[in-house]
Amino acid sequence: MDLNIWAQSFSNAFNRFWTEVAGFLPNLIATVIVVLFGLFVSKVLTKWVAKLLEKLGFDSLCEKLGIHRLINSMGFKTRGSELIGKLLHLFFILIILVAAAETLGLERFSAILDEFILYLPKLFGALLIALIGLFIAKTGKSQLETSLENVGVEYGAAAGRVLQLLVLFITFSLVIGQLELETELLNTIFTVLIASLGIALALALGLGTQTVANSIVSGIYAREQLLPGDEVEFEGFVGNVVSVSTVNTLLESKEGKRLSIPNQDLLSSKFVVTKLGATKRTDNKT
Repeated sequence: MDLNIWAQSFSNAFNRFWTEVAGFLPNLIATVIVVLFGLFVSKVLTKWVAKLLEKLGFDSLCEKLGIHRLINSMGFKTRGSELIGKLLHLFFILIILVAAAETLGLERFSAILDEFILYLPKLFGALLIALIGLFIAKTGKSQLETSLENVGVEYGAAAGRVLQLLVLFITFSLVIGQLELETELLNTIFTVLIASLGIALALALGLGTQTVANSIVSGIYAREQLLPGDEVEFEGFVGNVVSVSTVNTLLESKEGKRLSIPNQDLLSSKFVVTKLGATKRTDNKT
């Protein structure tokens, strides 16, 4: 066995190793310096962005939309502006890591990070769609409830809730589409659901709720003419108005007997207000 051959082979391998280390070390040192500097700049910049969002009222908007409550329920004790700052900081870190991987020749790792970074705009777009959808759902629900209450419809809260759920479902579908996930089944379910609701509503209106619908409209006019406390005579029954609901008016006689009159029948027949209630007399004086 020739020891000189073994010694020469070992010496050549050792020299190649240190040559590669010597060539790689400057890139490694430069990469570490760039990464540390990039992390420092990213930290400062994201803190500034978070403070700017806070001053612009972003946290107040998140509070109104219920986003803070959602974030806290997920175990994150942070405000909306801080969350955006942290996400932005994460985005900068990924960019720094891609640059570092390319500098060190880690092409496969760099390619994976590139794909993830290219996906981030879609992720942020989905987040923006979700925020807008939550805002529209909450605002639409509130506006519909207020409008229906103003015209005397008792089921405003239920209608507002249905509208809110509908907007949230549409928002969810848009978010899934923005993330480029498979939505064909979801869209089919949504289409069938909307079509079923439309058919059910059309059948209900056409077959069973015409009288109720007329009573609801009549109730709006009845509220303009009658107030609780008014004494009314209707088809021989004399009583005070207890309430004027969406579909009927409730009268109570001095003997304690009560008569419920559909608003449609009340307005289509003759009734006499024999005595104004205290509320109406006060309104007339003013």
